[in-house]
Amino acid sequence: MGPVMCDPRSLIEGLNPQQEEAVKYYGQALLIGAGAGSGKTRVLTRRIAWLLAHGFWASSILAITFTNKAAAEMRERLVTLVGPEAEHMWISTFHSACVRILRRDGKEIGLKSGFSIYDTADSERLVKLIAADLNIDTKRYTPRMLLGKISDCKNALVSWKDQLKKANCDYIPGQRGYQVSAGDVDELVAVVYAEYQHRLALANAVDFDDLIMRTVELLQTCPQVSEYYRHRFRYIFVDEYQDTNHAQYVLVRELSGIDSDEQPDPQARGAGRVGPSWITVVGDSDQSIYAFRGADIRNIQDFEQDFPNAKTIMLEQNYRSTQTILDAANVVIAKNENRKPKKLWTALGQGDKIVGYAADNAQQEAGWIANEIARIHTEEDVAYRDIAIMYRANAQSRSLEEAMINANLPYQLVGGTKFYERREVKDAIAYLQAIVNPADNVNVRRILNVPKRGLGARAEGLVAGYADAHGLTFFESIEHMDQIEGMTGRTTKPLGAFRDLMHELADFAKEHDSKPSEVVAEVLDKSGLLEELQRSEDPQDASRVDNLSQLQSVAAEFEQNTPDATLAGFLETTALVADSDQLPGEGEDSGKVTMMTLHTAKGLEYPYVFLTGMEQGTFPHQRAMEDTSELSEERRLAYVGITRAKRRLYVTRAAVRAQWGQANDMMPSQFLDEIPDELIDWKRREAGVERMRASWGDDDEFGGWDDDDDFGSTSFGESMYGSSTYGSSSYGSGSRGSHSTYGSSHGSHSSYGSGRSSYGSGSRRFSGGSHSGSSSYGSYGSSRSSYGSGKPSGKSGKVTTRRAKPKDLTKSAPASSLDGNNGLSISDFQIGDRITHDHYGLGKVIETQDKGANSVITVDFGTDGVKRLLLRVAPIEKL
Repeated sequence: MGPVMCDPRSLIEGLNPQQEEAVKYYGQALLIGAGAGSGKTRVLTRRIAWLLAHGFWASSILAITFTNKAAAEMRERLVTLVGPEAEHMWISTFHSACVRILRRDGKEIGLKSGFSIYDTADSERLVKLIAADLNIDTKRYTPRMLLGKISDCKNALVSWKDQLKKANCDYIPGQRGYQVSAGDVDELVAVVYAEYQHRLALANAVDFDDLIMRTVELLQTCPQVSEYYRHRFRYIFVDEYQDTNHAQYVLVRELSGIDSDEQPDPQARGAGRVGPSWITVVGDSDQSIYAFRGADIRNIQDFEQDFPNAKTIMLEQNYRSTQTILDAANVVIAKNENRKPKKLWTALGQGDKIVGYAADNAQQEAGWIANEIARIHTEEDVAYRDIAIMYRANAQSRSLEEAMINANLPYQLVGGTKFYERREVKDAIAYLQAIVNPADNVNVRRILNVPKRGLGARAEGLVAGYADAHGLTFFESIEHMDQIEGMTGRTTKPLGAFRDLMHELADFAKEHDSKPSEVVAEVLDKSGLLEELQRSEDPQDASRVDNLSQLQSVAAEFEQNTPDATLAGFLETTALVADSDQLPGEGEDSGKVTMMTLHTAKGLEYPYVFLTGMEQGTFPHQRAMEDTSELSEERRLAYVGITRAKRRLYVTRAAVRAQWGQANDMMPSQFLDEIPDELIDWKRREAGVERMRASWGDDDEFGGWDDDDDFGSTSFGESMYGSSTYGSSSYGSGSRGSHSTYGSSHGSHSSYGSGRSSYGSGSRRFSGGSHSGSSSYGSYGSSRSSYGSGKPSGKSGKVTTRRAKPKDLTKSAPASSLDGNNGLSISDFQIGDRITHDHYGLGKVIETQDKGANSVITVDFGTDGVKRLLLRVAPIEKL
């Protein structure tokens, strides 16, 4: 465990000047502002190695990451740099580090070392049991909602006692017959929170949020424990600091001792043995995208105020993406306020243009993406593993999955049903948890009748009632089943068999504690879980058998990779797995296209990225339309999505998207509009339906098409993509849904002030046409050709067919449709002008954007917030 002897010069070879400065910095507090793809892991690991090379001890280092995958990568790099000495550092996630601390010292706050860790499913099950006991309407107040409120409290370090005081509630945990006031949500949450923590304590269990909160509690209430860790960890490193919540922020402060009165030794090298630890945080405020989980961007923004004498070093050279991709990312994120200026650049060259495509609907968008993937795989020899499809919300994956299946393309969906959440795997792990911690009521009750052994709801109710009445755990109550009133011989026989089974498995686990894979095999065999699935004739049960086999393999792998493996240790690893931890490692060929949400994509990179659903109300999300802080978060999410691409970025949108059973007209995302036009090669600039709508608004009384119209003789909603190499796909035409309510919108709540709006009725601008002005998306120009065809499909010279304006469609359009025009001109508005809005009242113009017929003004309405209004339909008057 002594200092590492290696040549420090080798650690700074190949670094750029800013990276080298960060590695060599000698001081108490350092913020490394690491832009996307700027080599932050390389800098962080070399900074740690630099300390070791200068005689500091590996055991004094704590490095915290957000995923197990990131922790493993950091550990591997450090082993390469400093050898086996890396094993003496603590390199782990926040939650894993807290588990180690609580296993060692949790007894000081009433936690036994063998505590269980509840995942989300376990926690929801417990809340559901509590809600049933308290007669709470779980349809109105769902367990997930209640658990979310409890999680918010814990992330803010608000205890159940504080929450009860805040709600002015006199509930005592464990109290029977308490009636929660109808409609009082604060009291309801406070009572459930108090009872939830009470039952967790009885079960000797914690949830994810408790791991942080209870560690903070331990450090704040036990000075001797706090002093031990403060003196042990003299050099603390935190990755992805922008994603920390309040509880994690306080944890870092407690571990670093920044708030203690202990003074450093002025004669000591480095941090010395006493006084505050040295802290290095790495992060990018432009990639703070987890506010919905409680992440607080102020933690990184205020670092220099929070830690005295802090130094900030910005890493702006990107080693991942082309300059075209970075230019797009820079211009989008630059619109956010209160950020440290940072402009990414690269030495990799300009690279391919961003490819854009405007589809008629979600199905056509998905079909074009599938066909393009097939094309680049065949014609450009791009491996499927190098392609990712990203979207704002999981609901968007359905049409994309259908297109991939129809095109017979291999894909993997990240963030679907996770391996450890599959029913059969959860059942097996519940057995293991119950063996390790018999006080774990939730998991014991889960397996009581799994597989079925004749112990239904009545038997469970009798045991649970006896346990409550006598202050026992559920399993202790089973041990006293002879004393339970109402218990029949028909129930006691299988209940006794279950008790004996658990005793046998517990004995086996004690004897084979260092061999978790053998314990898993024994549980699968003796419990009957495996036999039940093997006997089944349901084809799906065959895959469930494979999942149980995989669980045993995971346990065996854990044994091989962990010198002091235990069953409890294995259960910890299964409890602390994140979505991204289940992705194939770098260099591992999955042979599949990866599909995921943008939030899951954080930290990942792919040569070819499809950024889908680029529409107002989809991305940015609807709720961001009237909230500037939400819009800032959406903009950071767009920045993250754009910078996932290494070689080529695709941006796609749909003119019509189905939501809540209605076909809604969607305007292009403002993020698309902010990207300079010269960076995007539009394969189809505007959807067919938008061009049709534009033609209906012309002066031509017959609504005929000009020679320059790209529709030519194509059918009503047919895609330009119809004649391409891959155009024979059923997705090549936008006929599905292309006839749906194009002239109207059913509740598509656009951010542009109209409330319910459809898109595209302004005048048009063609490459050689006589029409002037209009939306930037109204131009098709030379970029209209589709893949595999040198000219637009169906183009056949002058179009003689003339069609009257469809009266039925215009009649169905709402009054606030974008076909309307209030006669206002963008040239009449200046920043600072005062206006009045029919709904929001008085406001001040803070930004104007001249886009012809689709000009936008941004107005600050004070208490009603900042709104973006589509000028020609906004119900406003200039004062």
